[in-house]
Amino acid sequence: MQMSPANRSSRPALAAVLMLAAAGCAYAEERGREMATLIEVFTTAQNPIQEHTAPDAPHESRGHYTRYDIDHISLLQQALSHGLPADPAQAKQRVLQRFQAMDASLSQPLENTGRGLAQAMAYGIDRLPAVVFDGRAVVYGVTDIDEALARYHWVWEEAVR
Repeated sequence: MQMSPANRSSRPALAAVLMLAAAGCAYAEERGREMATLIEVFTTAQNPIQEHTAPDAPHESRGHYTRYDIDHISLLQQALSHGLPADPAQAKQRVLQRFQAMDASLSQPLENTGRGLAQAMAYGIDRLPAVVFDGRAVVYGVTDIDEALARYHWVWEEAVR
């Protein structure tokens, strides 16, 4: 079969497009492995987070995440109400004194919990623990960050294929 001059001249262009497409797919697959630039962990005291359990843990998870301990408010509430007098007026006075004596070791976890609750609501997180990647993908029920990251990469690679 003989090709017309117009078809022969489009061959190099078609080859260039195919090469660019293949390079783009390879780039997207490699980019997917490194894609988690923002990792947010939402957890409670009953679900302690584990780090670096795998010897070949991805570099993304090595301490580069934001952790929100969602249950600090209830823990503070328990601490503030511990040993309060039965008289409501005295109990109120004691709680106010405890609040005034609160230092950064108590206020920072409360701020973290408040930010975490707001962020969890914005993401629509409905159970804990949850690990969110770049604000768009979530892995539920996993307390090992490396495992959550591996699951995220697996799903990303499957989506690219």
